[in-house]
Amino acid sequence: MGGSSRRAAAGEALPPPELSATFWRGFVAILPLWAGAVPIGIAYAVAAHSAGLAYPIIQLLSVTVFSAAAQVSAIALLSAGAPPIVIVGTAIALNAQLPLLGLAVGQQLRLSWPQRLAVASVLTDGAYGVSAARAPLRLPLLLGAGVSMFVAWNAGTALGALAGGALPDPRRAGVDLVAPLTFLAVLAPLVRTRTTALVVSVAGVTALALAQVAPGGAAVLGAGLAGCAAGAWRTRNQQSADPARGGSEGGAV
Repeated sequence: MGGSSRRAAAGEALPPPELSATFWRGFVAILPLWAGAVPIGIAYAVAAHSAGLAYPIIQLLSVTVFSAAAQVSAIALLSAGAPPIVIVGTAIALNAQLPLLGLAVGQQLRLSWPQRLAVASVLTDGAYGVSAARAPLRLPLLLGAGVSMFVAWNAGTALGALAGGALPDPRRAGVDLVAPLTFLAVLAPLVRTRTTALVVSVAGVTALALAQVAPGGAAVLGAGLAGCAAGAWRTRNQQSADPARGGSEGGAV
């Protein structure tokens, strides 16, 4: 039973029509996050154009790097004359949460190497959050959400790069606040138990504290580790208190 459901969650046992429908459900589910991805993509491209990068390079970075935090920070560091090793190191630090997301996906889905590469190429916080909220996690749903965000980010980049200096920086209008707010909307449906609420609270407080002294990615990674530790501690205590129940539910919020 467990093995068959795990394979079904990965999309291996679904017929082609259902695979396609699940993929498009994931694609559509991420559309609210376009409100943050597209304007920030425009802002990145405008900044990159101002820094002297040509359109093909600006777009190539969005296709290959596919990270708002890394690309925006890289352009800022490039404009400031930072050495390449600093730019690369900062980009890696700002994406330090991705290994945690990869581990979470690997624990829930049994994937082949081609499937792992496909997921890794489009895996983002938003894509995982939207897909996990529609449990059980399914490969076509995750890929649909990831591809949708990839399209949004690259569409925003294309708009900003093609318009060049003709467009004002969208961040001046405060659109950079849209992304955090939409991610909060994605997170809210996932908080269903007291254990989850504890994990979210610990991770949030840790992220705020670390953000004062560490790069964004390192702060997120530290917050993720702190949240995992809090969740493991509560689960272990529940299992000790009630071995029969095993602490699986964690108590409803």
